[in-house]
Amino acid sequence: MSTYYSLPTAAGEAELAGALAAQKTVPFTHIAVGDGNGAQVVPDGRTALVHQVDIVPISSIRQHPAHANWIVLEAAIPEDRGGYTIRELAVVGGRTAGTVLAIGNYPDLEKPLPSSGAASATVLRMVVAFEHGTAAINLTVDPQAYATLQAVLDQIAAHEAKADPHPQYMTSDEATSMLGDALAAHLRAQDPHSQYWTGDEGQAAVDGAMATHLAAADPHPQYINADRLAQSAANNWAEEFFRLAN
Repeated sequence: MSTYYSLPTAAGEAELAGALAAQKTVPFTHIAVGDGNGAQVVPDGRTALVHQVDIVPISSIRQHPAHANWIVLEAAIPEDRGGYTIRELAVVGGRTAGTVLAIGNYPDLEKPLPSSGAASATVLRMVVAFEHGTAAINLTVDPQAYATLQAVLDQIAAHEAKADPHPQYMTSDEATSMLGDALAAHLRAQDPHSQYWTGDEGQAAVDGAMATHLAAADPHPQYINADRLAQSAANNWAEEFFRLAN
């Protein structure tokens, strides 16, 4: 067996067996962190951490891609927490909240406080094999958990794997279909551009305007017609006659 490993507790296996029988699920909510009281620990037969120093929400939980009975859990300790050395981890949750479901040891990893000048967020990963499989494990995690990079990548992969990840937008097929239907309806319309004249409407308008123009008594008042020309000549002759007479 590897030096570092995780094992389900008896309570954890019982929780899963009971959940399967009742067709319910077991929530996995947190990963607890321990320092082993200054020494490495052996997970076998343990029911609790030797010395718990912190606990953080699980940010990612998924089935192992190659082993159906394995689950991979991740959690992150924020950079503003620390001041201890990580040597042991425990999965906490259960239908009875706070149940220790699995325990594992961890290679010594110092988690310093910001005041040390070397503070950083620390990602924890546990792999646990459950005899009763993962069918009863609730794979929902707290959305407020401190997200790990893997959690973000998992969410992106799940998003991109959807057939239609953005139903609020049209796909190219939907757009093509909609545009095709709209164009067909447009072409079927008797007068698809009612804002414009058809040839018949334009010709009728021209014919009507010309008829009105030709029927007018004086269609071009801006010009002198024969009557106005004769009247103008008569007026000019009368003016010349009276000028000479005087």
